[in-house]
Amino acid sequence: MQRRSVQRVDPHYKQKRTLNNISVQKSREKSRRECKETMKSIEQLEQDNEHLLKNLQTLKQEYEELRNLFQQHTGIDIDQMASSTITNTTSELSTSSKEESKESSSKPILTINTTEDQSSSSNPLDANNLDGSVVLINGVQYKIVSINKD
Repeated sequence: MQRRSVQRVDPHYKQKRTLNNISVQKSREKSRRECKETMKSIEQLEQDNEHLLKNLQTLKQEYEELRNLFQQHTGIDIDQMASSTITNTTSELSTSSKEESKESSSKPILTINTTEDQSSSSNPLDANNLDGSVVLINGVQYKIVSINKD
């Protein structure tokens, strides 16, 4: 197939060339603009990623400090407590009766001994009523949150 040629002396030739040149310029400009936008987007994502990594590192350090403080004040290792909770949860799922799962979930993870005399207290300390309470242990405040979801 042969290209249809337009004579350069033809008056439509210059008009067609001008329109073609404008189209090529627009196409190249659009390509440059899209490339710049992509580069800006990549730079922004890299900055966000760097910020998130710094934030993650800070949170890891903060978690370690809080975990160590909790262990110092209570003598309980959170990692060990979490793994025993996961083990209890998986064993609860494998039991067939609801009573067995309720019995195993009612086992306390943390026992709180108070210095207050139990007989003089008008409100006995009940573990089921502590959800949402704030406890002061060696000058550090801890909020009690229930992990059992019935």
